[in-house]
Amino acid sequence: MAPILASGRGCDLVDLVLATSKSILQIAKVLSGRQTEREVKKLLRHFIVHCMLVFDQVQRIRTILVPENDLLSRALGLFESLIALDATSKHPYGRQQGLNKRWDAIRTQKADAKFAFASRCLILDQTPKLHALDESFNVWEEDVMAKYPEDGLDWSLDDYGPPKERRPEPSYAVHSAARSMFKALTRSTSCECCTKHDARLCLRTYRTLEMYQDDDNETNDFEMLLSSHHDWQETHVHTVRKRVVRFMVDNETQQSPPAKNHLDYKPMPVKRLCDQLKKMQQMASKRLEFKVENGRLLKLRSEKSKFRIDKRKPPMSLQQFIRESPRSLTEKTKRILAVLLSYTVLHLHDTPWLQPSWNSSNIFFFQTLSSNIPLRPFIQTQLTVQDLDDQDEHKPQSNAGRDAFLERDPDDLDPDDLDPDDPDPDDIFTDPDDIEHPFPTLVTLAVVLMELYLAAPFNILAKNRDLYFPEDVDSRTRSLDVASVFNEYKREIPQNSQFHYALEKCLDPRTWEDDNGRKLDDQALSVKIYEEVVRPLEDELCDAFDFIRIEELDTTAENLDFRSWGQAIYHNEEDTSSRGTPVSLREGIFSSPRRGLAKMNDSVSSYLSSPDLGSGHHMVTSSEYMAAKFYDDEKASDSHSRLEMEDYIQWRLKHQAVLRKFVDPFLKQPPENPIKIALLDSGVDDTHSSLDTGQIKLKRNWTTSKKKDVADRDGHGTFTASVLIDYAPDSELFIAKIADGVPSPPEVVAQAIRTAVDEWKVDIISMSFGYPTNQIEGYDELESAILYAYSKGVLLFAAASNSGANLDRAYPARDPHVICVHSTDSNGNRSKFSPTPLAQEINLATIGEAIESAWPVKLCDAETNSQFVQWKSGTSFATPILVGIAAFLLQYARIHLPDKAHMLKRQEKMKSVLLKISDKTQQSIARDGYSYIALNLFADNLFGKSKVFIDETIGELLKR
Repeated sequence: MAPILASGRGCDLVDLVLATSKSILQIAKVLSGRQTEREVKKLLRHFIVHCMLVFDQVQRIRTILVPENDLLSRALGLFESLIALDATSKHPYGRQQGLNKRWDAIRTQKADAKFAFASRCLILDQTPKLHALDESFNVWEEDVMAKYPEDGLDWSLDDYGPPKERRPEPSYAVHSAARSMFKALTRSTSCECCTKHDARLCLRTYRTLEMYQDDDNETNDFEMLLSSHHDWQETHVHTVRKRVVRFMVDNETQQSPPAKNHLDYKPMPVKRLCDQLKKMQQMASKRLEFKVENGRLLKLRSEKSKFRIDKRKPPMSLQQFIRESPRSLTEKTKRILAVLLSYTVLHLHDTPWLQPSWNSSNIFFFQTLSSNIPLRPFIQTQLTVQDLDDQDEHKPQSNAGRDAFLERDPDDLDPDDLDPDDPDPDDIFTDPDDIEHPFPTLVTLAVVLMELYLAAPFNILAKNRDLYFPEDVDSRTRSLDVASVFNEYKREIPQNSQFHYALEKCLDPRTWEDDNGRKLDDQALSVKIYEEVVRPLEDELCDAFDFIRIEELDTTAENLDFRSWGQAIYHNEEDTSSRGTPVSLREGIFSSPRRGLAKMNDSVSSYLSSPDLGSGHHMVTSSEYMAAKFYDDEKASDSHSRLEMEDYIQWRLKHQAVLRKFVDPFLKQPPENPIKIALLDSGVDDTHSSLDTGQIKLKRNWTTSKKKDVADRDGHGTFTASVLIDYAPDSELFIAKIADGVPSPPEVVAQAIRTAVDEWKVDIISMSFGYPTNQIEGYDELESAILYAYSKGVLLFAAASNSGANLDRAYPARDPHVICVHSTDSNGNRSKFSPTPLAQEINLATIGEAIESAWPVKLCDAETNSQFVQWKSGTSFATPILVGIAAFLLQYARIHLPDKAHMLKRQEKMKSVLLKISDKTQQSIARDGYSYIALNLFADNLFGKSKVFIDETIGELLKR
């Protein structure tokens, strides 16, 4: 029986429990930082984890939580019992309503005000009741997993996913307009100046907000590149929209308004397309404007070019990206392209624009004069001269005779009774294995969707499963061959994903036939494609990236740089080819490594290229310097998928479960000798609630004379500090601001290291930054400081860099006295941006993808990001996580192995223990060349074994 979806009051209660879990989590963090009673502090940390789990689980099953659901009411009851404030209404959960409203108003205030309010929120003076609630939450979490196991939910996202925003259906007029445009263009190519004319049509959804709001919108506009001698010319074609019915989805119909003519001049008929293309060669900054009316191609007044391609650079096909640059296929670019290409089949099926043999090699992307490759695909087609008015003659004839024949009882069929006009039985009864898919273009769409999702060419996918197909595959077996490959990879494409659903529908011939087995006509086919392929992919895109609107997808996509993992393109004021809303300078700097960082490069280029560096030093260029991404991350916050985020949350919870088992029960008071960590970064945001835990002991700025001003104007330092607080909750933090907009010279970093060692007496130094070379002025001082810290028994960790195989490890991560940190995903697979592991070296790695952490309040929009957090990826963020694991090991040793704990501050000993954690069995080898470090209670993990075994193992490793 299908579950009843939450609605009305049920949705209100789900929203309430989600809001309360967020509020109590933040309040518990504030209280935990200043709590002196160890038992209460431990319980507060438990409630932080409980809130995270409640939020995660309720969000996961929210679609089946009706108001009467016992688990929902139990969670609300537990939260209500934990709150000490009086109810502000007669609502059954009035305390939660009041708490959420008041906390929302005060959480952005100063730390003292937040702490004063938070101290009154929870029943901290009732320790026995807190223990009871702690146990009740544990039971609740077990019951949720028992009733709704993560791998056992038997529902489809299509039926039971989160409520979808109702979107208007696209216009069916695009299909007929594209056919009309092709006819008009080909009728203008009858000339003797060349042998062929090529066109590259821009692939879009052709959806805009205006087309549903503006009754005067009378055309479907197409953007393309036209050529007769490979000299491509930007062209814009208007086609008059006829009064046609839009898709009749869910029994809704909409009619388009009648066409009107608003031109103030008379368009000129185009007789020879070559003449216009040749003329435009002298007008490089203009684009051709055409209009199709009554089957004729008319020229309009030329306009300013909107998409200036670099004609010196050849375009890159989608197949090339998949084959040569698979890292460009991030979750965001994959999903956007899937939607755009599904719209391509929707709008262009059975038109000359989309041949049955199309594939990813026909889809092109162009480099602009700004050196970007916008996520703006084009399909190339030859404008062949033919009489397209007769094209319908080539369509399959009526099946009436065949159907009449097949309706006869087989026992009554006698060759003598056959009518001469009946079809030949041998032509009717074909081999079942030779049944042809009614629409080969959909089979190709399935191929491209597989290539996108798996980031590999189709022939490689087939070869990897020992499937070999002849190059000239008969169309009758093509769909069966593709289905065979899909079946081999089904396990790698989640069954409840819309990618999986769309692939199955594309390959199932019955989906594209009516009840009588006939292939669908054009309009019925369009409706079906939208229902079964396009809309599911739209939903999955919007679920993964809720900031993307389908009505704005065309503009959103073309403002993303495909070559730079879908990061935003920075448009400066002089960039005449910019489209859509310009990206701010800040977004440009930290989103686009090729454009935005140019501004930052200007401010450091004089230092980096200084002739005073001395003989023997390599002249470092700005581009080399920025390639190391001094303290930048790999992916923008909005480019992470919901699945990546959920995986990280589960990873973090497993880590925290280890702390709850091996540290919390043994620290009745704050540790007398806490682990001290120095964080060298861009400062911190003092006002952020996540950092108000009392762990930050000292702060100092090395970038200006204002030593106490450590305000984080970048976000990186706040992010890494919050990660350290998550993973080393009993540690003390010392903040060293060594970067502010531009990185500091190495000698400044050296000063911070020496202060951390001599004055702050830290145990660990965390450095989420790097230089691409050590051949720069002042690096010898940094090298000396690192050696000094090493000699004093201070552990140093540094980010490996985010340049993939383009550069080796950055400095100081390459220094032998520093532990270099690489990045993986939540399953220990190498991050694409992580440098290549070194032979004969220990290559340590931990999770560095889709990390959730705090972001400066002033850099967030409170309306859209009320929690002031971001999701980031990079070795910069794997570093504080591994530092947190090292801090846990030090704390564990000080509690359980006090006589040997000092040995763990030796780098080789710490590496030995970390390597032991990475080994699952005695036969384990490095994964992708890395030793993957993760803490959890699984039996294969060191900390999933008995305490006696753990102590003996670590003790043995720490022997002199």
